[in-house]
Amino acid sequence: MKKVLISALLFAAGIAAFAFDDSPFMHPNGSPKSYTQTEFSITTKFGDYFRTPATKYKHTFNELGLEIESAEYSVAGQLATKIVYEYTSDNQLASQSCFDADGNLFWKVSGSFDKNGKKIEENEYDSKGALVGKTIYKYDGSNSVDETYYNSQGDLIWKNTYSYNSEKKLVETCSYFANGSLDVKKVYVYNQDGTLSEIDSYNYLNEQVAREVNVYNSEGLLTEYAVYGSDGKRRSRIFYKYDEKKNVIKKTTYNIAQKFGNTVNEMVGQSDFSYEF
Repeated sequence: MKKVLISALLFAAGIAAFAFDDSPFMHPNGSPKSYTQTEFSITTKFGDYFRTPATKYKHTFNELGLEIESAEYSVAGQLATKIVYEYTSDNQLASQSCFDADGNLFWKVSGSFDKNGKKIEENEYDSKGALVGKTIYKYDGSNSVDETYYNSQGDLIWKNTYSYNSEKKLVETCSYFANGSLDVKKVYVYNQDGTLSEIDSYNYLNEQVAREVNVYNSEGLLTEYAVYGSDGKRRSRIFYKYDEKKNVIKKTTYNIAQKFGNTVNEMVGQSDFSYEF
Protein backbone atom coordinates (compact mmCIF):
# COMPACT_ATOMS: atom_id res chain seq x y z
CA MET A 1 0.00 0.00 0.00
CA LYS A 2 1.34 3.38 -0.96
CA LYS A 3 0.51 6.94 -0.08
CA VAL A 4 -2.71 7.67 -1.92
CA LEU A 5 -1.77 11.00 -3.51
CA ILE A 6 1.93 11.11 -4.07
CA SER A 7 2.42 7.54 -5.24
CA ALA A 8 -0.29 7.78 -7.86
CA LEU A 9 1.06 11.07 -9.14
CA LEU A 10 4.68 9.95 -9.10
CA PHE A 11 3.75 6.87 -11.08
CA ALA A 12 1.76 8.97 -13.53
CA ALA A 13 4.77 11.22 -13.97
CA GLY A 14 7.03 8.23 -14.52
CA ILE A 15 9.10 8.86 -11.38
CA ALA A 16 8.92 5.47 -9.73
CA ALA A 17 10.75 4.04 -6.76
CA PHE A 18 13.40 1.48 -7.53
CA ALA A 19 13.30 -2.12 -6.42
CA PHE A 20 15.52 -1.80 -3.36
CA ASP A 21 16.77 0.98 -1.10
CA ASP A 22 20.36 0.20 -2.09
CA SER A 23 19.59 0.41 -5.80
CA PRO A 24 22.60 1.64 -7.82
CA PHE A 25 20.47 4.53 -9.08
CA MET A 26 19.96 6.11 -5.71
CA HIS A 27 23.52 7.35 -5.13
CA PRO A 28 25.53 7.89 -8.35
CA ASN A 29 29.30 7.62 -8.03
CA GLY A 30 31.73 10.39 -8.90
CA SER A 31 29.52 13.26 -7.69
CA PRO A 32 27.75 14.02 -10.98
CA LYS A 33 25.95 17.33 -11.44
CA SER A 34 23.09 15.41 -13.01
CA TYR A 35 22.11 12.27 -14.84
CA THR A 36 19.51 11.72 -17.55
CA GLN A 37 17.45 8.56 -17.89
CA THR A 38 15.98 7.88 -21.33
CA GLU A 39 13.10 5.41 -21.45
CA PHE A 40 12.50 3.41 -24.63
CA SER A 41 9.36 1.65 -25.81
CA ILE A 42 10.00 -1.82 -27.22
CA THR A 43 8.36 -3.40 -30.26
CA THR A 44 9.05 -6.65 -32.09
CA LYS A 45 8.95 -7.41 -35.80
CA PHE A 46 9.84 -10.74 -37.39
CA GLY A 47 11.45 -11.84 -34.13
CA ASP A 48 13.70 -8.77 -33.78
CA TYR A 49 13.48 -6.05 -31.13
CA PHE A 50 13.23 -2.38 -31.98
CA ARG A 51 13.36 0.45 -29.46
CA THR A 52 11.97 3.97 -29.72
CA PRO A 53 12.77 6.83 -27.32
CA ALA A 54 9.69 7.60 -25.25
CA THR A 55 10.48 9.85 -22.28
CA LYS A 56 13.47 11.43 -20.56
CA TYR A 57 14.02 12.11 -16.86
CA LYS A 58 16.78 14.41 -15.61
CA HIS A 59 17.97 14.26 -12.00
CA THR A 60 20.01 17.21 -10.72
CA PHE A 61 22.19 17.28 -7.59
CA ASN A 62 23.75 20.01 -5.45
CA GLU A 63 27.37 20.19 -4.27
CA LEU A 64 26.55 17.87 -1.35
CA GLY A 65 25.25 15.18 -3.69
CA LEU A 66 21.63 15.74 -2.68
CA GLU A 67 19.03 15.57 -5.43
CA ILE A 68 17.43 18.99 -5.82
CA GLU A 69 15.30 18.43 -8.92
CA SER A 70 13.88 15.64 -11.06
CA ALA A 71 12.22 16.61 -14.33
CA GLU A 72 10.30 14.72 -17.01
CA TYR A 73 10.80 15.71 -20.65
CA SER A 74 9.39 14.58 -23.96
CA VAL A 75 11.78 13.11 -26.52
CA ALA A 76 11.78 16.54 -28.20
CA GLY A 77 13.02 18.11 -24.97
CA GLN A 78 9.76 19.72 -23.82
CA LEU A 79 9.29 19.86 -20.06
CA ALA A 80 6.29 17.93 -18.77
CA THR A 81 6.63 18.03 -14.98
CA LYS A 82 9.36 18.62 -12.42
CA ILE A 83 9.79 17.90 -8.73
CA VAL A 84 11.83 20.28 -6.57
CA TYR A 85 13.40 18.92 -3.36
CA GLU A 86 14.25 21.05 -0.33
CA TYR A 87 16.26 19.99 2.72
CA THR A 88 16.68 20.91 6.37
CA SER A 89 19.94 22.29 7.78
CA ASP A 90 21.04 18.72 8.59
CA ASN A 91 20.21 17.49 5.06
CA GLN A 92 16.90 15.82 5.84
CA LEU A 93 14.39 15.89 2.98
CA ALA A 94 11.98 18.61 4.10
CA SER A 95 9.66 18.92 1.10
CA GLN A 96 8.90 17.82 -2.45
CA SER A 97 6.96 20.13 -4.76
CA CYS A 98 5.72 19.04 -8.18
CA PHE A 99 5.12 21.63 -10.92
CA ASP A 100 3.68 21.37 -14.41
CA ALA A 101 5.39 22.71 -17.53
CA ASP A 102 4.04 26.21 -16.90
CA GLY A 103 5.37 26.35 -13.36
CA ASN A 104 2.01 25.76 -11.68
CA LEU A 105 2.08 23.74 -8.47
CA PHE A 106 0.66 20.24 -8.94
CA TRP A 107 1.17 18.86 -5.42
CA LYS A 108 3.45 19.25 -2.41
CA VAL A 109 4.66 16.97 0.37
CA SER A 110 6.36 18.36 3.46
CA GLY A 111 7.81 16.64 6.51
CA SER A 112 8.59 17.61 10.10
CA PHE A 113 11.23 16.11 12.38
CA ASP A 114 11.95 15.76 16.09
CA LYS A 115 15.07 17.07 17.84
CA ASN A 116 16.92 13.87 16.93
CA GLY A 117 16.25 14.29 13.21
CA LYS A 118 13.63 11.55 13.02
CA LYS A 119 10.66 12.21 10.78
CA ILE A 120 7.48 12.41 12.85
CA GLU A 121 4.96 13.67 10.31
CA GLU A 122 4.46 14.09 6.58
CA ASN A 123 1.67 16.14 4.99
CA GLU A 124 0.40 15.98 1.42
CA TYR A 125 -1.22 18.99 -0.26
CA ASP A 126 -2.98 19.48 -3.57
CA SER A 127 -2.40 22.29 -6.08
CA LYS A 128 -4.48 24.72 -4.00
CA GLY A 129 -2.65 24.00 -0.77
CA ALA A 130 -5.45 21.92 0.73
CA LEU A 131 -4.40 19.02 2.93
CA VAL A 132 -5.25 15.67 1.33
CA GLY A 133 -3.29 13.24 3.47
CA LYS A 134 -1.15 12.93 6.59
CA THR A 135 1.38 10.29 7.62
CA ILE A 136 2.40 9.97 11.28
CA TYR A 137 5.57 8.13 12.31
CA LYS A 138 6.15 6.56 15.73
CA TYR A 139 9.33 4.87 16.92
CA ASP A 140 10.10 2.07 19.37
CA GLY A 141 13.80 2.62 20.02
CA SER A 142 15.89 2.11 16.87
CA ASN A 143 14.42 -1.24 15.88
CA SER A 144 10.83 -0.45 14.95
CA VAL A 145 8.92 2.24 13.07
CA ASP A 146 5.16 2.61 12.80
CA GLU A 147 3.89 4.55 9.74
CA THR A 148 0.19 5.41 9.69
CA TYR A 149 -1.59 7.23 6.86
CA TYR A 150 -4.79 9.29 7.23
CA ASN A 151 -6.90 11.20 4.73
CA SER A 152 -7.81 14.87 5.12
CA GLN A 153 -10.82 13.98 7.33
CA GLY A 154 -8.58 12.09 9.74
CA ASP A 155 -9.76 8.65 8.69
CA LEU A 156 -7.22 5.85 8.93
CA ILE A 157 -6.37 4.56 5.44
CA TRP A 158 -3.47 2.17 6.01
CA LYS A 159 -0.62 1.33 8.36
CA ASN A 160 2.91 0.05 7.74
CA THR A 161 5.39 -1.25 10.30
CA TYR A 162 9.15 -1.54 9.79
CA SER A 163 11.51 -3.70 11.85
CA TYR A 164 15.31 -3.37 11.89
CA ASN A 165 18.13 -5.53 13.22
CA SER A 166 21.03 -4.45 15.44
CA GLU A 167 22.92 -3.31 12.33
CA LYS A 168 20.02 -0.99 11.45
CA LYS A 169 19.13 -3.02 8.39
CA LEU A 170 15.48 -3.44 7.48
CA VAL A 171 14.44 -7.04 8.16
CA GLU A 172 10.64 -6.98 7.98
CA THR A 173 7.77 -4.78 6.83
CA CYS A 174 4.06 -5.34 7.35
CA SER A 175 1.33 -3.48 5.49
CA TYR A 176 -2.18 -3.37 6.96
CA PHE A 177 -5.57 -2.25 5.71
CA ALA A 178 -7.62 0.30 7.63
CA ASN A 179 -9.54 -2.48 9.40
CA GLY A 180 -6.29 -3.85 10.84
CA SER A 181 -6.05 -6.93 8.62
CA LEU A 182 -2.70 -7.77 7.07
CA ASP A 183 -2.21 -6.97 3.39
CA VAL A 184 1.35 -8.22 2.90
CA LYS A 185 4.41 -9.03 4.99
CA LYS A 186 7.89 -8.73 3.51
CA VAL A 187 11.03 -10.35 4.92
CA TYR A 188 14.44 -9.00 3.88
CA VAL A 189 17.42 -11.34 3.56
CA TYR A 190 21.03 -10.14 3.33
CA ASN A 191 24.31 -11.56 2.05
CA GLN A 192 27.32 -11.85 4.34
CA ASP A 193 28.74 -8.62 2.91
CA GLY A 194 25.57 -6.76 3.92
CA THR A 195 24.04 -6.38 0.46
CA LEU A 196 20.35 -7.14 0.08
CA SER A 197 19.89 -10.65 -1.28
CA GLU A 198 16.13 -11.07 -1.53
CA ILE A 199 12.72 -9.96 -0.33
CA ASP A 200 10.11 -12.63 0.44
CA SER A 201 6.46 -11.56 0.44
CA TYR A 202 3.66 -13.33 2.36
CA ASN A 203 -0.11 -12.88 2.51
CA TYR A 204 -2.33 -12.84 5.61
CA LEU A 205 -2.28 -16.66 5.68
CA ASN A 206 1.54 -16.57 5.82
CA GLU A 207 1.67 -18.08 2.33
CA GLN A 208 4.56 -16.90 0.20
CA VAL A 209 3.22 -14.95 -2.77
CA ALA A 210 6.38 -13.51 -4.29
CA ARG A 211 10.16 -13.47 -4.05
CA GLU A 212 12.44 -10.67 -5.29
CA VAL A 213 16.08 -11.62 -5.82
CA ASN A 214 19.20 -9.52 -6.31
CA VAL A 215 22.28 -10.86 -8.11
CA TYR A 216 25.67 -9.12 -7.79
CA ASN A 217 28.95 -9.43 -9.66
CA SER A 218 32.42 -9.87 -8.14
CA GLU A 219 32.66 -6.10 -7.62
CA GLY A 220 29.48 -6.03 -5.57
CA LEU A 221 27.44 -4.31 -8.29
CA LEU A 222 23.81 -5.26 -8.79
CA THR A 223 23.60 -6.96 -12.18
CA GLU A 224 20.18 -8.63 -12.06
CA TYR A 225 16.89 -8.19 -10.24
CA ALA A 226 14.32 -10.99 -10.63
CA VAL A 227 10.76 -11.50 -9.41
CA TYR A 228 9.30 -14.96 -8.74
CA GLY A 229 5.63 -15.85 -8.27
CA SER A 230 3.97 -17.98 -5.61
CA ASP A 231 4.66 -21.06 -7.71
CA GLY A 232 8.40 -20.40 -7.58
CA LYS A 233 8.59 -19.56 -11.28
CA ARG A 234 10.40 -16.47 -12.45
CA ARG A 235 8.06 -13.74 -13.70
CA SER A 236 10.39 -10.91 -14.72
CA ARG A 237 14.06 -9.95 -14.85
CA ILE A 238 15.95 -6.66 -14.97
CA PHE A 239 19.61 -6.50 -16.04
CA TYR A 240 22.03 -3.62 -15.32
CA LYS A 241 25.21 -2.51 -17.09
CA TYR A 242 27.77 -0.04 -15.68
CA ASP A 243 30.40 2.45 -16.80
CA GLU A 244 33.97 2.74 -15.48
CA LYS A 245 32.71 4.83 -12.52
CA LYS A 246 30.37 1.99 -11.59
CA ASN A 247 27.30 3.99 -12.50
CA VAL A 248 24.43 2.29 -14.31
CA ILE A 249 24.33 3.09 -18.01
CA LYS A 250 21.67 0.60 -19.16
CA LYS A 251 18.69 -1.14 -17.60
CA THR A 252 16.85 -3.82 -19.60
CA THR A 253 13.58 -5.39 -18.44
CA TYR A 254 12.21 -8.77 -19.52
CA ASN A 255 8.97 -10.57 -18.80
CA ILE A 256 9.02 -14.36 -18.67
CA ALA A 257 6.39 -15.97 -20.90
CA GLN A 258 5.40 -19.30 -22.36
CA LYS A 259 5.50 -19.26 -26.17
CA PHE A 260 5.01 -22.28 -28.42
CA GLY A 261 5.70 -24.62 -25.51
CA ASN A 262 8.93 -22.89 -24.50
CA THR A 263 9.87 -20.42 -21.76
CA VAL A 264 11.12 -17.19 -23.31
CA ASN A 265 12.45 -13.85 -22.08
CA GLU A 266 10.50 -11.03 -23.76
CA MET A 267 12.11 -7.60 -23.68
CA VAL A 268 9.48 -5.10 -22.51
CA GLY A 269 11.51 -2.05 -21.53
CA GLN A 270 14.93 -0.44 -21.71
CA SER A 271 16.54 2.63 -20.16
CA ASP A 272 19.82 4.39 -20.97
CA PHE A 273 21.62 6.63 -18.47
CA SER A 274 24.06 9.45 -19.14
CA TYR A 275 25.92 11.52 -16.52
CA GLU A 276 27.14 15.10 -16.42
CA PHE A 277 30.16 15.82 -14.20
